Amino acid sequence: MIGVINDLSQKPDLESLHVCDEIILADARNPVDVYEKVLKANKGELVDVCINVVNVQNTEMTSILPTKDSGIVYFFSMATSFTKAALGAEGIKKECTMMIGNGYTSGHAELTLNILRESKAVYKIFEKRYGKEENI
Repeated sequence: MIGVINDLSQKPDLESLHVCDEIILADARNPVDVYEKVLKANKGELVDVCINVVNVQNTEMTSILPTKDSGIVYFFSMATSFTKAALGAEGIKKECTMMIGNGYTSGHAELTLNILRESKAVYKIFEKRYGKEENI
């Protein structure tokens, strides 16, 4: 898995989760830069799946460019312009499947609490950012 961050201060938290093989420092509003860095990190290969959870506008092509034609781009951000994503993919002849997260998952509250209970690494990040909660 390749993670993209826009500030080096984010790297220790991401590294502590042990979920990324590579962590790239880049501005997600610069699709060509991210594309080139993803290719380098992935030995010249496009990715099968891209998950976009960025909370800034104009990151659609950053997710589409490095994804294989048969791949999946999952947009889970209210900043996403689906018009830009659809027209952008068409403009570069990319046949990836684009999915839209709607923000609701049945049982999400219990799932979230269980992740905090079961993952010390996630809990430490949560505690650092939001303070300690005794009753989780």
